[in-house]
Amino acid sequence: MIQVLLDFGVQTLAGIVGVFVGVWLALLSDRRREAHEETLREQERARQGERARHTVLGSVAKNAAEAKRLHARVDRRKRMELIHTELELAVWDAVQAQFMQACNSVDERVRFAQFFDSVRRLQGYFEFHRSLQLSIAGAVDANDPELEALRRGADQHLRELADDLRLNGVLLITDYGEAVHHKLLGFKPATPDV
Repeated sequence: MIQVLLDFGVQTLAGIVGVFVGVWLALLSDRRREAHEETLREQERARQGERARHTVLGSVAKNAAEAKRLHARVDRRKRMELIHTELELAVWDAVQAQFMQACNSVDERVRFAQFFDSVRRLQGYFEFHRSLQLSIAGAVDANDPELEALRRGADQHLRELADDLRLNGVLLITDYGEAVHHKLLGFKPATPDV
């Protein structure tokens, strides 16, 4: 009888120890699996962040180039000729949250947000400028000095906004851009000093 109780006690103890070891091994395995899944999620977030960054930088390059074109177009147009612009905000609106989440620093977030706020301001002023051009074009007295001064002032303000946007875009591309973004803005590749 003692042998039976001893065998029962050993088997029970072995079962209890086995259960605890099994639970411990299962928890350890589960932690490793969760850590691996988290690593994979982080890698995917990083890839998506890089894609969003590349897309946003392409949009910055496009808007900076368009601001340069707009500035030149204001200078070269005929007196009452209407001009057009193709500023782009759709890309920023589409990936803004993802880009902001992937940004490395607050300074970077602020600079990109300010750039696209400048794009919005330039777009809004450009629309006002077109309305002003249309209003002036419809005026009976085209030689009115007050209207001419108003037109010149509006043109000057449009040039200044376009210059600011272009400069901010160039700075962002210089600081954060890759070779393809530099090429989009017409930067010459740096030659190594020999």
